Amino acid sequence: MSNFEEIKNPYTLQFSYIPPQFIERALVTNEIISNFIRDIPTYRGMFITGVRGSGKTVIMGDIRNKINALDEWITVDVNPESNLLDSLARGLYIIPEIKALFVKAKLDFSILGIGLHVENAELVASNEEDAIRMMLGVLKKAKKKVLVTIDEVIYGSDVARFSHALSSYAGLDYDIYVLMTGLVENIKAIKNQKALTFLYRAKVKELEGLNITAISADYQKVLELSREKADELAFCTRGYSLAFQALGYHYWNAICRSDSKDKIDNQKVYEELDITLSELAYEKIWDELSSKDRKVLKIASSMVYEMNESSIKVDDIRGRLDMTSNTFNTYRNRLIEKGILDGSKFGYIEFALPGFARFVKLQD
Repeated sequence: MSNFEEIKNPYTLQFSYIPPQFIERALVTNEIISNFIRDIPTYRGMFITGVRGSGKTVIMGDIRNKINALDEWITVDVNPESNLLDSLARGLYIIPEIKALFVKAKLDFSILGIGLHVENAELVASNEEDAIRMMLGVLKKAKKKVLVTIDEVIYGSDVARFSHALSSYAGLDYDIYVLMTGLVENIKAIKNQKALTFLYRAKVKELEGLNITAISADYQKVLELSREKADELAFCTRGYSLAFQALGYHYWNAICRSDSKDKIDNQKVYEELDITLSELAYEKIWDELSSKDRKVLKIASSMVYEMNESSIKVDDIRGRLDMTSNTFNTYRNRLIEKGILDGSKFGYIEFALPGFARFVKLQD
């Protein structure tokens, strides 16, 4: 047990960065990177979506790092709460090697508060959109491409302005591409704005769960568990990224506090997992649901416990709710789309998130 110390716990409950124990989603990652780096990209913009805690930010960070490592690429991460064009212009300007190209080209961005006034400037920016257009012209001559990343994007007037600017840059054949993450409903709000040509045409990739076999292999290696025990823990996560980290985190600490792995209080570990998922994700997910969505989930949860079955017949739930098929399907499809329910088994639904049925039951 000497190899295990709480301060050396390789699992984390932190968000927004790539954790030490990271299970790569190779198929999605390679698809997105391949799209951007090919000679003629199929999509200039792409969205990554998924339920809270599914690992959207982590996979975007991994993709950004991989693309940034390529010689011809530059990546800029933009705060979704900021003026997107202004932040992008400033983000490009502060990169030393890129700034040198702008200075050499005698570009004047002083109106934005970026750099100094340039005497006899070749071009003078009048606003952020002009500044970026000038920058992209220089970068194209230098054979540099730009990937902009935005985490948890939400529709607003600034996003609309950003999309129109991107359409303009694309029309000039400048090499700028965008990768964004967001919740399903937020991305739909953007995609529903058909006037936003650039983002309307962006590809949406929905994250599926982590590979259970990969989770088990990780637990076997890092927690030094038997395959049987690692499989048991892996199945409990249901492939949910946050659950993978949280369960590993609590089990590592349990090992540190125990004289033997045979004496670990597994029930306590699972209770700690439930609390962590509730505090870090489920409470927020629940708050964002409509009253009707909650009603459907409450009935589904009660039936899971009444029947002691994880899968519940759609017709049984609909009958309990006294809803028509069309009405119920509206809520069913929306909850599946949000990643809360799993409807892959024909005629049945079950909770997709680990312990969420129990969480819902406690809301009463």
